[in-house]
Amino acid sequence: MRNIFILLFTLCFVMCAPRQSDNTISVDLDHPEKASLFDYFRSIDLIPLETSSDALVQALTKVVEHDDKYYALDKPQCLIFVFDKAGKFLYKIGTKGQGAGEYAFISDFNINPFSGNLEILEPYGRIHVYSLLGDFIETKRISYPEFKVAHSLAALDNDIYVSHSLFEPKKIAYFDLNKQKLLHEEFEEDISIGSYSQIPYQYKDEWFFYRPFHPIVYKIGKKHLEAFFKFDFEKYTKDGRTAVLSQEAKMNFTKNIEEMYAQYSYMIQAVRHNDKYIFASVLWKDNDHRANIIYDKSTGKSKYIIEFDEKVWFNSYRGEEIIVTDQYAMMPIQWVDLEKRVTKEMLNDKQQIILEKLLQADREQNPILIKYWFK
Repeated sequence: MRNIFILLFTLCFVMCAPRQSDNTISVDLDHPEKASLFDYFRSIDLIPLETSSDALVQALTKVVEHDDKYYALDKPQCLIFVFDKAGKFLYKIGTKGQGAGEYAFISDFNINPFSGNLEILEPYGRIHVYSLLGDFIETKRISYPEFKVAHSLAALDNDIYVSHSLFEPKKIAYFDLNKQKLLHEEFEEDISIGSYSQIPYQYKDEWFFYRPFHPIVYKIGKKHLEAFFKFDFEKYTKDGRTAVLSQEAKMNFTKNIEEMYAQYSYMIQAVRHNDKYIFASVLWKDNDHRANIIYDKSTGKSKYIIEFDEKVWFNSYRGEEIIVTDQYAMMPIQWVDLEKRVTKEMLNDKQQIILEKLLQADREQNPILIKYWFK
């Protein structure tokens, strides 16, 4: 009798316990759907970044918003421009050169949540630490014996970092910066597709990692990668860690692209999420066909959208990094692309005036932050 009671209790516990979703997002790439941007957003703001002789930006690839300031990375100039929340230029951080605190190249930067300082990463193992006002503090070196190169960096605590490599077969490395010790490496991938890389993204206090042909998005856990959600593209879904390329394709970028799309019908260009949605920008069959995937967590359904009703771009077209919070989605856009990103009819009266002034400018302007406010 006692054994029967234990069995019944066990069955009740198993059946009554909350069931975990497998977090699979089904996407039918053969049947695009219609959608308006205003199905998801209530309004759009344009934040022109001030153009002046002291602030001439070539290209922004990453923007971090912190304490009502925008820290914007201009990779070509190896500088971080700092603007206030209205887009007014404040100051620059960093200096290209060979002296103390200077560097030859920036592969990534972040604001370390544990120290409160800004950290600039050089790919071959130097981390230049600055205050948020731009004062140089120190240079740290990544010099554990197995280290080769890092293209992005995320601090998990005061000592433990995760780096991401574009070209090494194992993409993710956990290491102790203080002890100069490699903890472990993971996510091994064919090096021939290493150049199709996406740097990990941050949502709130956590970091997430994905690859362009691999269907799973991972959370960067404290000790290892944890599967967070996955895309199911039905017959098009592949693991995406290996590719068979000809010698010509390894030397010729155009041929490389052609052969990659012959093996993978899609390339995931960007992924972001918040508490309501998961967004993905996808290249479909070639580099000219860009589409969006928007997954609504409340309904458990996704939409595959080739063109929005507004007939404007909502993708990372030039490598711009998209920011998604619970309040808004934001990305830097080039002044020359402004009319491809937004129309007058999409804006309120105040924003229409800003748009008109930008379109009437007699010389090229700095990039503009376009901010989409969620409903």
